[in-house]
Amino acid sequence: VDTVSIKETPGTEYVLVDLLRSWKLPESVVGKISDRWKCQIAPFATDEADLNQHVLDGTPVLTPSRFGQRACSSVGEDCLEYLIDNPERNTFPKPKIAFVAGWGRPGSILIDDEELRVVNSFEEVLNGDPPLNLQMFHRSDEGEPNIPRFPEFLDWPLPTLFSGSEGELRVPCDMATRVSAKQALTWWHLDDGGEFLLQVGLPLKEVRGKHQENPVLLGPSGKPVVKLFVFAARNAYDILVQDKESNKTHRFSHLDLFNSPSHALPEPSGDYDPLPTLWVAPLEAGGRPLLSPPNVPHLVLTLQHCVMVEERVIHKLFLDEVHYFMEKAEGWAERPIFYPFLKETLQDADKVRDEVVGPLLKVLREGSPDQVRARARESLATVVKCAGKHFVVHPETLSEIDTALADAAVQALEKDKRALEQEELLQAFSRNIPDGVTAFPNDRFAGHVHIGGSPWWGPLRETPEEAVKDRKDMISMKNKKGLGALDEHLRKERGTAQGRG
Repeated sequence: VDTVSIKETPGTEYVLVDLLRSWKLPESVVGKISDRWKCQIAPFATDEADLNQHVLDGTPVLTPSRFGQRACSSVGEDCLEYLIDNPERNTFPKPKIAFVAGWGRPGSILIDDEELRVVNSFEEVLNGDPPLNLQMFHRSDEGEPNIPRFPEFLDWPLPTLFSGSEGELRVPCDMATRVSAKQALTWWHLDDGGEFLLQVGLPLKEVRGKHQENPVLLGPSGKPVVKLFVFAARNAYDILVQDKESNKTHRFSHLDLFNSPSHALPEPSGDYDPLPTLWVAPLEAGGRPLLSPPNVPHLVLTLQHCVMVEERVIHKLFLDEVHYFMEKAEGWAERPIFYPFLKETLQDADKVRDEVVGPLLKVLREGSPDQVRARARESLATVVKCAGKHFVVHPETLSEIDTALADAAVQALEKDKRALEQEELLQAFSRNIPDGVTAFPNDRFAGHVHIGGSPWWGPLRETPEEAVKDRKDMISMKNKKGLGALDEHLRKERGTAQGRG
């Protein structure tokens, strides 16, 4: 099998479509990606201090391989051989539900049985047509396949942040083994509750499956890349995903990264480019585990038949992320299933006092370094902000927090990048932005219309009212003269300098 190796380095900016073409991804994937999209390779943490900084900054980061070593060793040399070639492991005691590849694609129905398949074995997942994706949560032993709970073998990095009992700082929320067929794609989404995810691809001796026309992509450690994660920053969510449109149409409404022409994307304004720089994280079979931060929109493309295991953890030092998620979820017509920590612990004033505020006050008073103490301060401030809305808190608990936060040394602790962004992100939820208008961080606005579930934007404007007029004009043009006329109008308006694709 022909191979191509990733030689690019984190910290360097690349043109996304050129990068993916250099990795020999299928033309069906890269052929219509605009060259306006820039990206970086997700960083590889070299030591604990480096990893700690990426976690505090909210950056997806590939951790040293030792944190996934026990999970990888549990299947021997080949995870598919381990699961499929043994009939006792391969066959399910009870059928399971797998997602069809491309779940969440723009324009598809939010809840659609046509996007699901009943499967009776791991082999069926990999041999399905279209490709399938099975996310098997380990919540009960009853009726589960005869396999280990692989995520329990993951070792979380950063003991200062992620170690400790449930009652202290970390709250394990869920764990899953995910079996995915090549070409499975999961579109833009957030994870489920302001949690961190640690996930590792299990080892392969050789790639399997049909359609190996393209070379196998090898990651930095020389192992096959089985999944490509594409992340954007938290503040890019409204560019990528349009919740108001989904609420109206009950269909997924978000940007089609693989089929949005350059002239349909938000245009640059002077030195400002409204498109976010993306992170691309290659997950290797038996390679570095990926630590995903909370609340970053992402999509996932599966390059090879594979098995990935994951554990999800809410961290009490990052309750501002829980707050952000709960505010975001209030605007969704289809509400998520909240973890028990959100719907039970945070709704019980005694538990908030004993299991949340108590450990955080201890860190604030006795913890080190100052970055960790500053995180405790932000989480305690979040408890105060959320009291009476998202959290139930005793008045005396609030008084104790207020006293602790009034200390001059506590107030002097430097805010991290996440905390500096938080206030602006929360304020955005309360802005009265008209439907069909995107507000950009530089106080510019653009009207958009959805074509096949994906937004096409008009020009950047100084006021929402101007953007609303653009939107009405685009809708009128499309309805009266057809999509071709709108396409040509945007091409002329943007000019040829707006990029290819």
